[in-house]
Amino acid sequence: MLFSVGVSRSQSRTEFGAVNKQNITPLNIGDPLPHGLWDLPLQVVNHPKGKKSITLSEYKGKLIILDFWSTWCVPCIRNFPKLHDLQNEFGDRIKVLAVTTEDTEKITKFFTTGIGKEHTYVHSVIDDKVLTTYFPHISVPHIVWISPDGILQNTTLADEVNKVNVQTMLNDKKTNMVVKVDIDRNRPLFLSEYFGDDLQLNSYSIFSKGYYPGLPSGNNFKTTEDGKVYGRQMTNTSIIDIYRAILNELFRKNGEHFNSKRMIVEIKEPALLNAIEEKGGEHEKSNLYNYELIVPKEKADSLYYYMLADLNRYSEYMVTIEKRMEDYLVLVRTSANDKIMSKGGKSKIKYSSTNYISINRPISHMLNILNADTIIKLPIIDETGYTKKIDIEISGITDLQALRKELNRYDLDLKPTKRYLNMVILKDK
Repeated sequence: MLFSVGVSRSQSRTEFGAVNKQNITPLNIGDPLPHGLWDLPLQVVNHPKGKKSITLSEYKGKLIILDFWSTWCVPCIRNFPKLHDLQNEFGDRIKVLAVTTEDTEKITKFFTTGIGKEHTYVHSVIDDKVLTTYFPHISVPHIVWISPDGILQNTTLADEVNKVNVQTMLNDKKTNMVVKVDIDRNRPLFLSEYFGDDLQLNSYSIFSKGYYPGLPSGNNFKTTEDGKVYGRQMTNTSIIDIYRAILNELFRKNGEHFNSKRMIVEIKEPALLNAIEEKGGEHEKSNLYNYELIVPKEKADSLYYYMLADLNRYSEYMVTIEKRMEDYLVLVRTSANDKIMSKGGKSKIKYSSTNYISINRPISHMLNILNADTIIKLPIIDETGYTKKIDIEISGITDLQALRKELNRYDLDLKPTKRYLNMVILKDK
């Protein structure tokens, strides 16, 4: 078992986080917190008494629950109300303390705009450089449990933070909490730790259904020295999002843009394509998937074709790309007058269901937004041939006629047509 190297009292009384991280050994479950860590000043926001800094020593004798989070982490933010309720229920017996490595400017903006304004009760350490070193982790939310007698009792996922586990720990009894295991996403999933450096991994594939603890919902890539992707990993995500990632690349290789309007779904239970949401905003974990494929580097150009073939082989569905005669809209220029060329400046994009503003952005970005819009039912194809960046502002997009009227101001139009188009057909097996 590793033991922590303490920080001297003279070190801990300097500016926030002014500790030589090289002198810190990460703590293991069962280790006591070193004296220097208790006395280290930590910069905070939203303190109930308006303090700008605290030390962990202020909470000695309580069950301390450290909640490591980030502003981009949706599950972290969803977890705030539950932790706040537990703090209120158990009062002075526990201390829930959020911790983030993000700086003052980013955290201030978060708590004063958008969804962050709903959670200004969150008392958080900010700009952390030390707690993260004592309690290392890859993904957030990451929960650290410190017993009233100052022992690191556990590190868990946020799911384990509930009334029963808090009460059990306060009663000094053993809980059934599962230790959080952070997976190194740079390694192939499920690959033995004994896969030695003298072995060459030529190809590898894994496809599983269900939640994979220790991994975020997202993507990871393996690239060659010249930037070609020869491995793609997608974890804790819906099957439709896995398909979208693959189809985006296959269409791009063909010089096209994929969007949901290019997909025909012919299955009995389309709701199962998405991550099913339960009460409280949590996702049904049994309906999540994990998929990874690594191919020999010389086969990198075929990666996404192999991925689609894999899913057709192993999933409950069959996806094909077929030429079909379809109605769609063509974006064209109606004159030689260039009314959309960007004047330059900082790139900007802002949109809602009825408005769109694009400054110094490619025209393809506008097409992507319009194709994601459910008001316009037909897919839109760009045939303007315009390659420069554009400035455009359109509003009041209530239907196709209103959109065309706005585009006409820029000598653009959407022409309905019918041609053979590459379409994705998704069927049950």
